[in-house]
Amino acid sequence: MRNIAALAGRAAITLGEVLDLLRRAERAGADPLQILRRARVPHTMDDLSGERPVLIAPRHLVAIYRECVIGVGWQSSRQDGKPQMHPREFRLMCHCVITSPSLREVIERQIVFFETRVERLSAMRLIEQGNHAMVEVDTLRRRRSFGAFLSDLVGVAAFSRLYAWLLGIGEEAFAVELAHSARHAHDALNEISAGGIRFDRPVNAITFPAHLLDRPLMRSPAELEQLLLQFPFDFLSRRLGAMALRDRVRSLYVRSLSRGEPLPTLDAIAAAAGQSISTIRRQLAAEGASVRALRDEARRDVALGLMQHDAPKVEDLAQRLGFRDVDSFRNAFRRWTGTTPSRLRESAA
Repeated sequence: MRNIAALAGRAAITLGEVLDLLRRAERAGADPLQILRRARVPHTMDDLSGERPVLIAPRHLVAIYRECVIGVGWQSSRQDGKPQMHPREFRLMCHCVITSPSLREVIERQIVFFETRVERLSAMRLIEQGNHAMVEVDTLRRRRSFGAFLSDLVGVAAFSRLYAWLLGIGEEAFAVELAHSARHAHDALNEISAGGIRFDRPVNAITFPAHLLDRPLMRSPAELEQLLLQFPFDFLSRRLGAMALRDRVRSLYVRSLSRGEPLPTLDAIAAAAGQSISTIRRQLAAEGASVRALRDEARRDVALGLMQHDAPKVEDLAQRLGFRDVDSFRNAFRRWTGTTPSRLRESAA
């Protein structure tokens, strides 16, 4: 199949690419007809195999790919005598890690998640060596087959993509290593990892710069819900992009304020973004933003959210948002909304 980068942003995927994917799944023991039915695709195998060109919408391709991976994974797990991770379990794991303060905590929670399951799905281990970090992901598969390769590839790549998304950075920082032979490289979509894939490794793993372990997460539970509508089966039709710096800085402010923590200093923001203060200012200016404006936006959004759900006292709200006094908060609130906190509450009531 063509390079994934060539598919990004396209309105539809061609007939040949879908047939190629279904035939590979069939070789691994899955039933293409059942895959199409479960994916609720308005085409039959006869339609796809006919001479008339057929275009497959991206949402249908995601569904086909999802069912191919699940079907092939089930076959491989049955042969290997081990359980298969269900998409619902993947979603549950994601919800377990979204409130982590850093990538290190994300990985530690993942390790606990897999350790506490009665039927072991995987064994994970975090290794730090100087400037490099590695997350070993032993999927406990002992049979080396196409099905095992596809399942491991998708699973480990999904973890690496999730890490990048949580940090709001590009996927290129994370590389995937597989305990499978490169002979499978042309039998599946081995280009799904922007950070590259290495074969014939002792164990499946994800490698990345160690300094990312202490980076704070930039995403919220609401954003996770939106991501999981298609993730991790969405990479055929699009690739996750890094957050703009303005969104990352604003997310840091919102996260701290929502937790009742002091506003992060510019030094802390620069450390979290992995850039110098001067670079932060210059890049924000290029994006049409400033630290002051983003801090103001975060205060406004958190204030309105707290007033809607928690109804705190104005004095407490001013202190929580880092204002020096109540009058400063009231002036800012009037600038944000055109009214006062008390009048806004009265109108809402």
